[in-house]
This record gives sequence, structure tokens and C-alpha cells, in this order.
Amino acid sequence: MKTHRFMIMMLIAIGMAAFSCAGSRELTLTASPDIPGAQGTATVSATDDANTKVVVTVEHLASPERVAPGATVYMVWVRGNESGALPQSLGALRVDDHLKGSISAMTALREFELYITAEPSQTSTEPTGKTVLSTTVAMK
Repeated sequence: MKTHRFMIMMLIAIGMAAFSCAGSRELTLTASPDIPGAQGTATVSATDDANTKVVVTVEHLASPERVAPGATVYMVWVRGNESGALPQSLGALRVDDHLKGSISAMTALREFELYITAEPSQTSTEPTGKTVLSTTVAMK
């Protein structure tokens, strides 16, 4: 009897773990031809309040000033797929001495372009630099 109860509890625990991970997807970021060594992923998941959680992780991304003259920071942007959609900043992506960085943010968008640019300031209200990494997100 105890073994049967233990098995049921294990199946419930495994099912709950699988359900909580089911909504998360990892997308590969495409590097610009100007920075072919840069690599990155975006892990996206739906939140309980109908937003999209975005976790961006990058590797082999040179310091911003080496990518664009005058740049001091990488910025992560999203832009909805509808016509005339304006870009929204998700924040600054800090890159460490090992050329790695990450950022976690939320957006109300469900289908969007996600891209990273080298910018002169983290207070930039719109992207001005070249896109260094990008992907398209479509939450179902």
C-alpha cells in the first residue's frame, strides 16, 4: 500500500514538473555577419498574468565600443509584429570580462522581434546601432 501511494505521489510530482516546464522555449539568436562569433539564446515563457518572460544569455560578445564607435552598452529591444509597432527597451545587457552576459525582463507582447544593439547610452529610447543578435518570438 505504501509503495502504491509513493508511486502516485511520484507521478504527480513528475507531472507538475513537466507542466511547469512545458511553457518555456529556448530560441537561438542569430548573429550579425559583422560579429559572427557572437552566440546567444532567448528563453521565453508565458507568465500567469499573460505577459512573456524573456531571459537573454549571450557569449563571445565583444565590448560595445569594439562593435560600434561611441557605443558603451548593449540594449535589448522588442518590437511587435503589427505594422507601425515601435521598439520597446527591455534594458541594458551587461557583458563581463569573459564576454558573457544575461538579462531577464518581461513584456506584454506575445509575438515580437527580439534584438540587441550597441548603443551610446542605456537611456536610449530607440535603437540607433546595428543589430548584433536577433530572433523572432511567437508565443502560442
